Amino acid sequence: MNRQTIPAFEMSQVGRESLRREGFVVTSLVDSVLNDPRRLRPHYHNFFQMMLLRGKGSVMHDFQDEKISGLTLFFLSPGQVHTLRPRRDFDGITVSFTQGFFDHRAAPPSALFELPFFFTTEISPLLKIPRGDQFRIGEAFAEIQREFNAAKTGAAEIVRAWLRILFARVLRLLGQNRPAANPSRQSVLLRQFHLAVERGFREERELADYARELDVTANHLNDVVRTETGRSAGSIVRQRRLLDAQRLLSHSDLTVSEIGYQTGFPDPSYFGKFFRRETGQTPAGFRAKIREKYHSKPR
Repeated sequence: MNRQTIPAFEMSQVGRESLRREGFVVTSLVDSVLNDPRRLRPHYHNFFQMMLLRGKGSVMHDFQDEKISGLTLFFLSPGQVHTLRPRRDFDGITVSFTQGFFDHRAAPPSALFELPFFFTTEISPLLKIPRGDQFRIGEAFAEIQREFNAAKTGAAEIVRAWLRILFARVLRLLGQNRPAANPSRQSVLLRQFHLAVERGFREERELADYARELDVTANHLNDVVRTETGRSAGSIVRQRRLLDAQRLLSHSDLTVSEIGYQTGFPDPSYFGKFFRRETGQTPAGFRAKIREKYHSKPR
């Protein structure tokens, strides 16, 4: 299947808009599919996603088909092509979130890239939940869904805390002698690239610098990243730098020039051109707009 024929979907337009602006959405699998039946066809996202699936069906991830039954966790990384083929009584909860939402004000590198179930190489993104652990995993998803549905003050902070609790519980499960999948060379390189970007995106680095660090050519690195994610390696570096700049513009009192320096742009005018090219807005315009949204009444 040619990736160019596979659509990229945004987050479901459900729940309070103010929470969607934060970068997370929680919905039942049934509601997600009813709102957009195309989600049962192969597609991918540019955000992270977790599903707690109940019942029998099959899952396709990166063109590999696996049958599932019982209670199963499904972890999806940005760029990962997937779809579900449910059978009767198949349901679940879907939690979608951006890296910006999860990291919030935490300093890089992002803890997300240290979790083995995202950008998977050593293990499958599917995890069957043993009977004795189903309550604790289900409890975390239920709390996250309650917070999203209630949309009360502090919901985003509580959801971030529950995500960390959930990840810790999953890591505990993975430590129980689970057999590892054989990673492909491409998936290993992709994970190494993401980790390298997390370490170095604030420096003035070219794609050739990342390729040299990973002991491959720049062309090979770009080809692998594009095949695995549908995006160029350079776009991933640019988006990571942009995310850092957006976070600083939103949450700090640094000047635009200071933020440019901190995100690896020694020339303030170049930072402004970069930001406008990527977002269609100036850094100052983005800051004003996002702060106005945060101080506006939720709809």
